[in-house]
Amino acid sequence: MKPISCIIRERHSCPNALIMKKIIGLLLLISLQFTVVHAQKTNVSNLISEGIKLHDHGDYTGAIDLYKRALKFDNRSAQANYEIASSYFAMKDYTNTLKHCDKVIALNSDNMDQAYILKGSVEDVLGKPKEAVKTYKLALQKYTKNYLLYYNLALTSFNLKEYKDTDAALRSALKLNPSHASSHFLLALSMLVQEKRVPGILALYNFLLLEPKSKRSVSALKTLEEELDKGLKKENTKPAVKKGEDEFYTATLMLDLLAASKSNEANKNKPAAVLFAENTNTFFTILGEMKKDKKGFWWNFYVDYFYTLAVNKHTEAFCYYITQSKDEVYSEWIKANLPKIEAFSEWYTKYLHKY
Repeated sequence: MKPISCIIRERHSCPNALIMKKIIGLLLLISLQFTVVHAQKTNVSNLISEGIKLHDHGDYTGAIDLYKRALKFDNRSAQANYEIASSYFAMKDYTNTLKHCDKVIALNSDNMDQAYILKGSVEDVLGKPKEAVKTYKLALQKYTKNYLLYYNLALTSFNLKEYKDTDAALRSALKLNPSHASSHFLLALSMLVQEKRVPGILALYNFLLLEPKSKRSVSALKTLEEELDKGLKKENTKPAVKKGEDEFYTATLMLDLLAASKSNEANKNKPAAVLFAENTNTFFTILGEMKKDKKGFWWNFYVDYFYTLAVNKHTEAFCYYITQSKDEVYSEWIKANLPKIEAFSEWYTKYLHKY
């Protein structure tokens, strides 16, 4: 006969031992599953990273193969589906691009906003701009802080000649990201197409500040100079826009006077670069003095910005900086006046746009 203590000990220890075995087994199973999942995630991440490298080098087929391998480990990977859509887009395989964009959107996870942008771009390319507009607007219901969604909506609207929607979308994009050069450039084009000269000029100035030396900056600078030098045509006795129709009516007249002043005796022998800087400074200063109690996007976002720049005596540095694409005269000035450029740069980094 077993001692009572042994019976009691067996009665209590045996079930506990079984429970512990089960717990240990469960923990081992969880640990194994975690290890497998971790390994899968690592494989997916590595395959996507390698695929992106191939994509960036123009090997879209190779990139797609790696993304497909990643999807075998995790067919719900939003990033793998987005990257494969991006590579198909580069190959102009729009059917598969849309297929994988829709998969990303259906997953309602990461890369969803980018998938909407890509999907809208495909619809635009396929000659379905109105569908693209719907796609962007649908995305903006959820991603209200994505400036690229606003920009793409604006670009499609601009091509549809829906300028009111274009301008509204670009204002939203610039409020989210004042440093987005393409939004300034497109806004300038939209304004000039609508014969809104002063707003168009302001947007061009800001674009050139952000992108002074690129293929686009060459045409942007040429357009800026043409708009500044327009003046009143000889055959016209009145400006095209009436006073009550344009909040920048006075500024437009002032531009014409500045253009005409180039032929004055005092300005005849001045280098073009010097005259450009002087007239720009006058333009910014007078606009700022006109502002007073005026409110709205153009006055707060652009006029206040350039007026503050002029008041802080950075117009000269600004003008030479934005005209780098023209010729070496401007680049040489920058090299010889680095302290002025540095002072302007320091001011620029501290300035916060107002809306």
